[in-house]
Amino acid sequence: MDEASDKVVVLTALPLEYQAVRSLLESPRRIDHAGTIFERGRLSGTSCTVYLTSTGPGNDSAAVITERAVSFVQPRAVLFTGIAGALKEDISPGDVVVATEVYAYHGGKQDPEGFKARPRSWEATYSLQQVAQYVANVGAWRNKLPEKARTSTAVHFKPIVAGDVVLNAPQKSPLRVFLDQYYNGAVAVEMEGAGFASAAHKAQAVPHLMIRGISDRADGTKQNTDGAGMQEAAAQHAALFMAEVIAQLTPADASSDPKSPAAPQRPTDELTWQPLDQPAEVSWRKDLVPGSAYTSGPSLLELHLVPVPVANRVPAVRMQKLAAELVDLGRSEGFFTSLERVEAHESAEMVVVSVTDPRGRSAGLAITRSGQRSAWESLPHPGLTYVLDKEQARERITALLTLLMAVDGPTAPSYAPAAAIENTRLVTVERLSEVNPHSASLRTTDAPIEALPEEAVTAAVIASRGPELAEELTARLIYSFRTPRIRH
Repeated sequence: MDEASDKVVVLTALPLEYQAVRSLLESPRRIDHAGTIFERGRLSGTSCTVYLTSTGPGNDSAAVITERAVSFVQPRAVLFTGIAGALKEDISPGDVVVATEVYAYHGGKQDPEGFKARPRSWEATYSLQQVAQYVANVGAWRNKLPEKARTSTAVHFKPIVAGDVVLNAPQKSPLRVFLDQYYNGAVAVEMEGAGFASAAHKAQAVPHLMIRGISDRADGTKQNTDGAGMQEAAAQHAALFMAEVIAQLTPADASSDPKSPAAPQRPTDELTWQPLDQPAEVSWRKDLVPGSAYTSGPSLLELHLVPVPVANRVPAVRMQKLAAELVDLGRSEGFFTSLERVEAHESAEMVVVSVTDPRGRSAGLAITRSGQRSAWESLPHPGLTYVLDKEQARERITALLTLLMAVDGPTAPSYAPAAAIENTRLVTVERLSEVNPHSASLRTTDAPIEALPEEAVTAAVIASRGPELAEELTARLIYSFRTPRIRH
């Protein structure tokens, strides 16, 4: 496996699932990205680097973390492993189920005629299914199982159903009857697969596969199997099978799926800027938010990604859907809180969603028809001044880059990043830990602090080298603070 194709993301939901995978990694090292903690380590006996993180329970969380992990790591494959409950008599605790398809069962319509299910499903990547089938056929992975489990553990290639309910009810319970009626092909049930599969599917070229160990029969006897240690055993079986799947990958596997596009080429060079003949035309926040050019307010850090060259204009019908999607994205990423009232401003040329609360916090997202992606938020304000702290700014720009690249819209080959700080009279460049909250020094000018869009970087570089890009933009903002330019 060559260096350019050795990264794999592995996701789990529960601590015991995480620990089962972590025990297979050599020298795992913590890596923080946009608030999510990964551990990176070499998979024992292979040249593959695994990025491991936990999504927590539930499909929504699984979807968010899957999308974030794929954007950050740019892996050759993404896998989800953990435990599940059996729905069929021939699926026993300790068995391994490779999900050929994942069904989301929380969807339907209730009308006077009764409930009508509206199933959604996502197939696992064919090439990874083939590797898993090879691993099951050869059977060498069983040598790593506890001796008693080597002959009794079966591997099944069947659909799995996912919802946001822990199912532990008798066969005749309403939910069991519902699943048997509408999702009879599924042999196991769990809580994260739909979010994982949906997000991985939207990433298009990233192969994905879910592997589950059966810990119970989901029939009201869960406490007995849990007490017998079957959760830990099932997590271990799934992790060992998954590890052998990763070990059997070849460089061609991640791009040979006939059902999906070729895998993207990840940048292996350093952060490279493409000089532009002249700065790209950027719409600053004052151009995007109605009336903002004529009002005072908090000092704001704003970030813009200007497509280079200008991509096809975003269709008007797509623009009509973006406002709700931007709000949902902002809330799922913690950019907007669940309690904040988000206002939307729409026109033929742009969509803006933003919040401004009485305490002075301001934040917003915007998309223009030309494809520019924009985000802004208030600078830290620990006292009388607004603070441009090098480390804090770098972390926030990294997070904003990730947020903007997660927008579901037309993606340009390259973008010219622009950053600025508005309302700068009370801005100081200082470490937050050293700021005196009771003193302030006024700048002699209120001119914007800017890093102009004079160079471009590829979209792939933004996705894979966000922290380096953020560090460079932060440095440019600090230089601009010392020698401000007048915006024309």
